[in-house]
Amino acid sequence: MEKERIEELERKISSLEEDVAKLKSLLYKTNSPRPAVHAPPKQRQETAKRPAQTVAKSSQAIEEPVDWEKVLFQTWLPRIFIFVFIIGVLWGFKAASDYGLMNEKAKVVLGFVVSIGFAVTGHFQIKKSRLVLGQVLVGGAIPILMLTTFAMHSLYHLAGPMLAFMLNATWIILGIAATVFYRSQALGIISAVGGVLVPFLIESNSPNALVFIGYETFLYIAFLYVAVKQKYSILYVLSAVLLNLTLLIYYSFVGDNDVKELLGMAILIQHLCLLSSFFLSKSVLQIYAFTLLSSLAVTYGWLLAVFNDGTTTLVLLALVIIYALGAYAARSSKEKFEFFITYLIVAVAFFIHQLVDLREGVILYVIQGLAVYYIAMTYKNLLHQLFSYTIYILSATYILVTPIEEVLSLPTLNWLIVLASILVFIWISIQKTEEDEHDTFKIGGSVIFSILSLIFATEVTVAGTTDLSANIQTLIMTAVWLVLSIAAFIIGSLKTFKTSTYVGVGILFLTLFKLVLYDLPFIPMAIRALLFIVLGAIGLIISRLFYKKK
Repeated sequence: MEKERIEELERKISSLEEDVAKLKSLLYKTNSPRPAVHAPPKQRQETAKRPAQTVAKSSQAIEEPVDWEKVLFQTWLPRIFIFVFIIGVLWGFKAASDYGLMNEKAKVVLGFVVSIGFAVTGHFQIKKSRLVLGQVLVGGAIPILMLTTFAMHSLYHLAGPMLAFMLNATWIILGIAATVFYRSQALGIISAVGGVLVPFLIESNSPNALVFIGYETFLYIAFLYVAVKQKYSILYVLSAVLLNLTLLIYYSFVGDNDVKELLGMAILIQHLCLLSSFFLSKSVLQIYAFTLLSSLAVTYGWLLAVFNDGTTTLVLLALVIIYALGAYAARSSKEKFEFFITYLIVAVAFFIHQLVDLREGVILYVIQGLAVYYIAMTYKNLLHQLFSYTIYILSATYILVTPIEEVLSLPTLNWLIVLASILVFIWISIQKTEEDEHDTFKIGGSVIFSILSLIFATEVTVAGTTDLSANIQTLIMTAVWLVLSIAAFIIGSLKTFKTSTYVGVGILFLTLFKLVLYDLPFIPMAIRALLFIVLGAIGLIISRLFYKKK
């Protein structure tokens, strides 16, 4: 009995051992890596990297919540209350003066001490990683220094204009140095605004326009350099705006002819600086590109205001050449090239406007719009397409609504060029688009061309037959329409422009409708019969030619 129990236990143990062996083998198969033959080394590396990449992506996808306490109390609170503090300091000085607690020299010394204290405290705050607070304190030192210098010069007369100017220039240089050293755009903005105001804070019995304009221009160049070097977009735009505002205010007060040329030179220097910074930048920054475009329009306004017509024309011609050379030099960079083409288009438009009167030179805008359209379709640039449509449609509309009073006149020539430009427009569209779009351009352009051709022929005929009777005018008009119809059909039959065939037939039907609905009451019976015979014969001949073609 005992022997049987032992044997039974042995059988169970051996069964358990087999089950454990199976579990081990199954577990080994599950955890073991795949053989190397099934995956090349590169794939194994990518597979090994994939979990880490997945974790990185998932961590990026989880956005950290906004720390409003940091935004409000560490960023905006010091920026707001630094101005409150400066105003309090000014009022404190005023109160001390009113109550006789402090003389003028003591107030000036205290002002310098407070500003130095601000700068030193701000420096240590930055070193302790309290960046915003430290930058605000250092930035606040600049206006306090300038206000103290202003009070010392203008209010208390403790310093002459030369010393005050040199001190303020020193504060601006310190502001620029602090902007670069602390890498703070806020410091640059404060220094730029303060620097622009320096000349207005200096009283002088004999103000010098060259010194004023030269100072503002060099100040702008300095802050432009800092903005480009540190990639401060706000400072980049603000410095350009401040220079224009400052010169505009100065011009509104002075308005002297001797000053105009200096103002114009300052604006041109600014525009060339913007052009250089855009051209030399390694990457295309949109803020640089659009600031330069805005500057081009503002510069043209300044040119009209401060220079005579001859000088303005020469400057615009120089800008056209510069932008053409810039487009050629930047042809390897698609984005820069397209921006330079945009500037060239605008500069050419300004040059045309300056060169000729609108009534005499409007056709140049039509040609420009056509050229811009060709460039836009070549480089597939939507902005240039919009430019081309705007220039072309506005200038062509101006020509089309101008009445033709004489056959041999400028409006007649303008009309002919517009009609020719439509054909060129269609040709460019066909050359630069896919084949499935060709019929759309052919048919649409042909319809527009046909309608405008009839209007042009009608206006020219009316202008050339004003001295004839109504019956003769009607006959000539009908004959002209028939000639246009035949000409269109002949062009189409030559297979150079098949749509022209249908245009010719359309004009033929329009001529028939005109003859029936309008001309019949004014035409004698004999001439009416002749016209219908001729019109019917032309229709039959065209129909016969269609059969011949088939």
